[in-house]
Amino acid sequence: MRKMGFAEQWISLMMRCITSVKYIVLLNGQPKGKITPRRGLRQGDPLSPYLFILCTEVLIGNLRWAEEHKSITGLKVARASPAVSHLFFADDSLFFCRANVDESRVLLQILKEYEITSGQQINFGKSSVQFGHTVEASVRAEIHQVLGISNVGGVGNYLGIPESIGGAKTKIFSFLVDRQHQRMNGWNSKWLSKGGKEVLIKSVASSMPMHVMSCFRLPKGITNKMTSAVSNFWWSNNGQTRGMHWMAWKKLCRHKNDGGLGFRVIEDFNTALLAKQLWRLIDYPESLFARVFKGRYYRNSTPLDPIRSYSPSYGWQSIVSARPLVQKGLIKRVGSGTSISVWDDPWIPASSPRPAT
Repeated sequence: MRKMGFAEQWISLMMRCITSVKYIVLLNGQPKGKITPRRGLRQGDPLSPYLFILCTEVLIGNLRWAEEHKSITGLKVARASPAVSHLFFADDSLFFCRANVDESRVLLQILKEYEITSGQQINFGKSSVQFGHTVEASVRAEIHQVLGISNVGGVGNYLGIPESIGGAKTKIFSFLVDRQHQRMNGWNSKWLSKGGKEVLIKSVASSMPMHVMSCFRLPKGITNKMTSAVSNFWWSNNGQTRGMHWMAWKKLCRHKNDGGLGFRVIEDFNTALLAKQLWRLIDYPESLFARVFKGRYYRNSTPLDPIRSYSPSYGWQSIVSARPLVQKGLIKRVGSGTSISVWDDPWIPASSPRPAT
């Protein structure tokens, strides 16, 4: 904190807040002893998130210094994309460097220095290393030994999304259907009214795949199975029978003013979430998210332009699949008019002109 320029009085207050706490533990139901913590920051403390951010800034500064001095090299998805050496999300950290022993040792040294200064320690048992397809097996083994990490990444899930999206998409995203069936089987064991089922469908069932649908276009086979599961849950007699489907599910997804119940159409919801990601690329062009995609897919244009790219990722294909929806709601504001095509671009306001007075 001193190196960041904080005042001594403020530093003293913060240190007193995090060092004056004592713990009492329950042993056989009886409070015993007073434990004074001596190491690191406590999770759950209101100040901890902000102090963790300050500690992380030190780690980021060391990584940037090493990158500027060519000690480590960040990952580039394309020649025009920015180099990415680290990504932080809550308690998870991703580090990128070249697959060689020298850069691995530099990265490990930076992390060791961070452990000493912050009091935090890396859980190597939960850490993993992921390599590119061209890295030789001998180099992989040597890097595993240098870092002290034996787990191999790229084969599981990260933040609820498969780390590898290659192969048949229906098979990859089938876990969403399984997860939904498990949740609804638990609901079917309870005697729920139609009102209770409506609340569960709208608040839980519709939000379960939201994070995945924000990143990828779900195959139609997956959305059909998920819709069928929700429909069967709605019409079933608490799981005992399939129940009679008295109305088409599409009609139930209409707005209540139109005679429906306002349930979400999963495929349309998926498109809306992907359209939000596309709009982020347009609205925040200086973000890391936008600069990485711009360098790879639309270097001299915009995300709305239909440009063909070589071997696009499934994530990019999913985002641009929402392009018609975004374009449908856009209209260009006329300035000089030099960038507007009179016949092709939407520039005429939909509202009627104001009458002259």
